[in-house]
Amino acid sequence: MKQSAIRKANKALYTRIVAGVGGLLAGALSLGLSIYETRTGAEVEQVASGTAVNTGQWKVTLVSANTADQTPDGLHVADGKKVLTIDLTLENLTAESSNLYRDTLKLENIPNAPIPQFYLPRDRDVLWDLQPRMPEVVKAAWELPASQKLPDIVKVTIVGTTYKAKDNLYAAPGWFNPTDVARVDLPLSPATGGTLP
Repeated sequence: MKQSAIRKANKALYTRIVAGVGGLLAGALSLGLSIYETRTGAEVEQVASGTAVNTGQWKVTLVSANTADQTPDGLHVADGKKVLTIDLTLENLTAESSNLYRDTLKLENIPNAPIPQFYLPRDRDVLWDLQPRMPEVVKAAWELPASQKLPDIVKVTIVGTTYKAKDNLYAAPGWFNPTDVARVDLPLSPATGGTLP
C-alpha cells in the first residue's frame, strides 16, 4: 500500500515537471517567434512631408513642425513649459464621426512626450469629433518642459489600425492592431513672436 502511494506521488510529480517544462518551452518559442517577426517584419516606409498616408481609419498628411509659447487656441502655457506643434491635414475615412485620432502620431526622437491635443486653427479651438470624408487642417500640440532640448528634425511615426467587424473579446466592431505605417522627418522651425529657444 505504501509502494502504491509512492508511485502515485512520483507520477504526479513527473506530470507536473513535464507540464512545467512544456509551458516554458511554449513560452520560449512564442517569445522567439515574436522577436523574429519584429526583426524581419516589413520596413516602415519613410515618406516626405506633404505626402498623404492612409492609416485605415484616417488619411494623414504631415506638413511642418514648430515651437510656440502658446497653444494653438491662443492660451499661454504654464511657466516652465513650451509647445511643440505639428501642422497636418487629417481626414476621417470611415462612415462615422470619431475622435480616435489621438494615437495616430508618435514622436520618435522626443522622449516622454505626452499624448498630443489636437486643434482646429480656423476656429482656434480644440478638435473634438472629426466628421467623415471632410479633410481638416489641424494642429497637434504637445506641452513639453521648457528646458527640454528639441532636435533640429522631429521624427514622427504615423500609426495605422485595422478594422474588424467582430473583435475577439466582445464580438463588437472596431479598429484594432495599431501598427507603424509611415515615418516622416519634419525640420523644426522656431517659435514666431515667442521667446522659445
